Amino acid sequence: MARNYAVTGSRSVASPTQTLLGITGATSCRTQLNDLIVGSSATPADNALRFTVQRYTAAGTSTTVTPQALDSADPASTTTAGVNHTVEPTYTTGAVVLDIAMNQRATQRWVATPGREIKVPATAANGLGVQPIHPSFTGTVNATVHFEE
Repeated sequence: MARNYAVTGSRSVASPTQTLLGITGATSCRTQLNDLIVGSSATPADNALRFTVQRYTAAGTSTTVTPQALDSADPASTTTAGVNHTVEPTYTTGAVVLDIAMNQRATQRWVATPGREIKVPATAANGLGVQPIHPSFTGTVNATVHFEE
């Protein structure tokens, strides 16, 4: 039976593309992204933002966060997570698997249709990164990721 976990992150963005949150799978299982919520907690304004989810082959350097089990009886996650990247992950060129355009005043949620989850290979250091993309916005962005292993 699958185990489900949640990770949240926020960051004040200082450049047009910085990783907000990353999840890195383990060789023992295939992590599946099945729910993503993105938004901004900055002072409301009319800024256009895009959030992408892209595959990576190296996690970069970040602050580790502990995935929280959605069922408190589940064991600790084998998937690792990081926020506030100081070194960006090594993204796979052209491997954007989700692209969400939104206005800063709105929060967006993506939920996978059953069987259409975004899967991470069971390969060391491979994962998915959530990036806000914008030309000049420097406010705070937020993301919540739910995944299964």
